[in-house]
Amino acid sequence: MTINGIDEVFVPTKTEFTDAYFGGLILGYEVPLSDPRWALGAEVQLNHHFGQDTYQELVLPVTIRYSPARPWPAVIDSFAFGIGISHTSETPLLEVVRRGESQRTLVYFSLETAFSVGDGDDDIFVRLHHRSDAYGLMATDSGSNAFAIGWRRGF
Repeated sequence: MTINGIDEVFVPTKTEFTDAYFGGLILGYEVPLSDPRWALGAEVQLNHHFGQDTYQELVLPVTIRYSPARPWPAVIDSFAFGIGISHTSETPLLEVVRRGESQRTLVYFSLETAFSVGDGDDDIFVRLHHRSDAYGLMATDSGSNAFAIGWRRGF
């Protein structure tokens, strides 16, 4: 995880990582839209956070995925955006340290790039995992960012 706000998280010279990590499982379902390069989906994420703080997180986003017909480079499988709700078992300490307070339920969004692995439906993805007050939609001005790397198998 980082201690940066969303405005700095993609600036390598400003991104500052901290002693906070998470691992989890995602179960997702997607339906192709009229253009087969696009799909609409939903996920259920169960994450365990550890390091400077220990808590569990349930994330329920809807997703939109774009799979280019002829990507460059060829290993790129898709790009995705997800938005939904993140609920934690405890108020995350990292968010309290960053902003002075936080709350257990915040808005969630993700940005993802997936890369093909082999000939099957497997891919490896890199994802920004972001909890946010959504510019004041939630009561508390808080949030956090993490980078996630995962492996996905389609079935």
